[in-house]
Parts: sequence; C-alpha cells; structure tokens
Amino acid sequence: MPESKRSNETREPTTDPVSNRGFSRRSFLKVAGGAGALFSQTTALGEIFGFMKPVMVDSPLANYPHRGWEKTYRDLYHYDSTFHFLCAPNDTHNCLLTAYVKNGVVVRIGPSFGFGKAKDTDGNQASHRWDPRCCNKGLSLIRRFYGHRRVKEPMIRKGFKDWVDADFPRDPATGKVPEKYLNRGQDPYEKVTWKQAYAYSAKAMKNISETYSGKEGQDRLLAQGYDPAMVEATQGAGTQTLKFRGGMAALGATRIFAQYRNANVMALLDAKIRGVGPDQALGGRGFDNYSWHTDLPPGHPMVTGQQTNDFDLCNVEHSNVIIVWGMNWITTKMPDAHWLTEARIKGAKVVVIATDYSATMCKADEGLIVRPGTTPALALGMCHVLLKENKADLDYLKRFT
Repeated sequence: MPESKRSNETREPTTDPVSNRGFSRRSFLKVAGGAGALFSQTTALGEIFGFMKPVMVDSPLANYPHRGWEKTYRDLYHYDSTFHFLCAPNDTHNCLLTAYVKNGVVVRIGPSFGFGKAKDTDGNQASHRWDPRCCNKGLSLIRRFYGHRRVKEPMIRKGFKDWVDADFPRDPATGKVPEKYLNRGQDPYEKVTWKQAYAYSAKAMKNISETYSGKEGQDRLLAQGYDPAMVEATQGAGTQTLKFRGGMAALGATRIFAQYRNANVMALLDAKIRGVGPDQALGGRGFDNYSWHTDLPPGHPMVTGQQTNDFDLCNVEHSNVIIVWGMNWITTKMPDAHWLTEARIKGAKVVVIATDYSATMCKADEGLIVRPGTTPALALGMCHVLLKENKADLDYLKRFT
C-alpha cells in the first residue's frame, strides 16, 4: 500500500464528530490534562467547588426537601375495591380468595380468611385452622387474567365450522366425516359471537344424535369399526355417542358438574329424535376425571366409593401412620399441606410410595421408590399380609368398601 494512502487513512479527524467545535482529539487530551493539573491545586478546588461545603443536618427526615415519595411508597398496596372468587386452576381445592382491584385492574390476590366463618345447616361452625387457604398457583392467577394467551371470546375450529356450514357432509355408507374436516391441532380458530357458538353446538349435537340413532345409526357405527358391545350399549340412542366432560372452571367454581348435567339434558333431544318417553330417553355420556382425564386414581372410587375428596385430608391429624400413595401431596395439594405437617408434629409417621423422589418423599419417615406399573402388585401383596396375619378390620371393610 502506498505510504501517502496509508497516512490519509490513519490520520486523526480534524474535528470532534460530536460537538463539531474544531478540536482534534489530541488537542482535547492536552486541554484535559491541563485542567487536571489545575484542579489538583487546593486553591483551585476551593474556588470551583466552594458551593459543595458540607452541612450538618440534625434530623434528615425533618429537613428532607421532597417527601412525596413516602406517600407513593405507602400506597403501593392501596386498592379501590375487592371481590371474592373460588379458585380452581386445574385442581379441586376451591379456595375462597380475595382479589384486590386498583384502577379497574386486579393487582394482587390474597386469602380471604373466610373458611372459619362457614356453618352447616345445623349451625356447626368450621375451624379457623383451614385459614389461610391458598397456594402459589392461586396467587399467580393474575397472569392468567391478563395473559396474552387467554381466550376472551368464542372460538371455533375452522374445519368444524366448515363442516357445519356445508350441512354436515358424511360418507353415505358409514356416516363418517370426511378427513378434510378433522385436522385437529392444525386448523386455525375463528372468532364467532356467543349466539353463533350456541347455534353451531346445537346443530352439531342434533346432527350427531340423528345420524347414530336407531338400527341404521348402529349399523353406521359398526361400519366405522366400533366394538359391537359398545354399539349395543348405546341402545339405539344417538345421544349416547355424545361425550361430555366437566371442564375445570365450571366444575370448580359452581360444583354442579356443568357438562355432566348437560349430558343428562341430552335425554330431551333423544326423546324428540326417537319419539320415546321419559323412561326410555337416554342422555349423553359423562367422561369423568377418573375414566377419561386419567389424572386421578380410578381405583380409589372403586374401592372407597368416593372421589378422593380434598376435605378428607384434614383427618390425617387423627392418624398414627399416614401412607401417601398416588399423590404428591406437597406439590399438588399445597393448601392442604399444613395438615400433613401438623400430623407430623403430633407424632404421626409418614410413609410415601412413589416412582420418584418427590417433594412429599423428603417429608417421609420411610420412603419407597417403586418402578412405574408395579404398585398394583405391591398393593395386593400388602392386602395379602393383612388378611393372612388377621390384621384387617373385616367389619369395616364390609361396611365401607
């Protein structure tokens, strides 16, 4: 590279690109160095920074010039109004929580401390030991209230909507819906009004029930490959092919098993389609959390006759030995975790059986980690020992199982 060209490329700019005052960088450094030498003199510092003389303040709070920040600080948790709601974020605790509203927005959630005020029809009052009843999932519900993924209006899968709009096309021989309408997980969703959503649902349930009612409807099911015993169980009622499962929100907030009641209402539709009376009309099928959702132990209601009610957990304080099996208590039953802790304080021994070292396992006096799928054999083995050594309460078993 020619020397002249190199010197042109490496030389410093003649002006400051920021201030554009005509100083070169080298000139600036010289001036700064001279200023530093000047500032190092005591007299110069005194003249320049004389206004920074230290002052004595007896009470900082009495002399602080701007105290408005204190009101802002104290108002961090101020709220305009409150309301109570039952929390059911994919569990059945139904904790009664309090929402604090500020400027029309829920800013925080806390326990209501209202469980101890509850009374039954006989006037028996609940213990305040249920309070405070809440968990981290409930306290973080604000993220769901205002999250960008929250569904705020009725949505219909495009394929299903197109199928209804096309007047329910089906295979003439089997009644099967064309595959192009069944792209679940791939179709986009379209917004509709509530009135449209109800209309689409009603039309679909009517069409499905009519398609699979009577002998012709049963033949269609058999042609699609359904098990003959399943088809026979419908008793010729197309409404029996409709499956309903109670969603967590309705199931938890209202305790009326919303979709299961809707399944029963389908008996009115069956009576109209088949022209049968109330004694013969059949509703839809209710797929509960044990047989369909499968996040709960199906064997529990089969053996005990009830659906693992949360309120039974308070009775552990009357136990000497607690076997935690099929439930990660500390993680999934956080509002009820204190019952287990209090039982341990009273001297109860805790045995945890799980497939992993869970959060509950570390609270156990004895922990048994088993392979998945082997627990039925373990349960039968335990029953065998209890019966063989005559340690079972047979009267209790006959009465309650």
